Amino acid sequence: MEYSDEEPPLESEDERGDDAPLGIGSSSIPTSPLFRPTNLRCVKTLSGHHSGIRAVAVQPRTNRVFTGSYDNTIKVWNLDDGSCEATLEGHVAWIRSLFCHEHEPLLFSGSDDGEIKVWREQHHNDSYALTGGIQANAGGILAITVDYEREWLLCGCYDSSIQVYALPGCDLLHILPGHRSAVRCLTIYNGCLISGSYDRTVKLWDLNDECKCIGSLGTRGSVWALCVHDGMLIGAVGDSSIKVWRMDTWHQVTTLSGHRGLVLALACHGDRLISGSDDRCLRVWRLGSWECERTLTGHNGGVVGVCIVHGNCVSASNDSFIKVWNSTGIQRPFTAK
Repeated sequence: MEYSDEEPPLESEDERGDDAPLGIGSSSIPTSPLFRPTNLRCVKTLSGHHSGIRAVAVQPRTNRVFTGSYDNTIKVWNLDDGSCEATLEGHVAWIRSLFCHEHEPLLFSGSDDGEIKVWREQHHNDSYALTGGIQANAGGILAITVDYEREWLLCGCYDSSIQVYALPGCDLLHILPGHRSAVRCLTIYNGCLISGSYDRTVKLWDLNDECKCIGSLGTRGSVWALCVHDGMLIGAVGDSSIKVWRMDTWHQVTTLSGHRGLVLALACHGDRLISGSDDRCLRVWRLGSWECERTLTGHNGGVVGVCIVHGNCVSASNDSFIKVWNSTGIQRPFTAK
């Protein structure tokens, strides 16, 4: 595999954890007439990093993409014209995670240097400036998310902990123990935090009750990526498959197979799931029927990040390139709304 620098998983656990599962509601699946998988094509390739990309985030409000790389830098890309607007420097090790705040002009970055940095958009010159930093003292920062209800910053760490900070001051509130290996992915849904780890478990944390772990689900491999859609939890598991569970019962609905390498990235858009893999491909799956409708090729390295913005797909790879895919074939597909 091309992506081989991660911590090996622990021994396999049972398919269901011992903790009681949490019932979480669902919503209907919307249709997406602007996203036509059969017509998807690469309309632009962005380059500028000197080494492979490890993390990607999108800010639809400003129509920008952020990529973090093994060259220790973050680049800011304008999707209207494909230009690199800025290179953010300050980390002294690989960039492992990026997250854009939905409501504030903030970018959070996590690195193997153990630091979380906070960058704020400067409106006078459309660039980002470093405004703060947190030394987590927990090894690399592999995952970042924000709970907007409480204005909490949550970070998944290489030392197996989850650290919780209060925004905007970034004061440490909680350190959540429970995982037995590095925490690779985090997502927020219905007041709960869902975490995936190399210890082959997915855990649920009730953020309303002292951040207690209220559910655990064992898998047969390290958990590389998670996303939630229509009351279902979709997880990329270390055996190159994608698992789908109902979140009210933890019953496994299906397993999606087809990738030939570790699945490193997941994103849902409308009634489609897009996955990126170490096999250098993206696959587009139809939610519900779970059929693979399209395989996208063109990257020369593993696909480590996938984002959807305005009906278009942005993929980032450890070949150091970013590709923009859409259904129209238009070379400048992004228009800020």
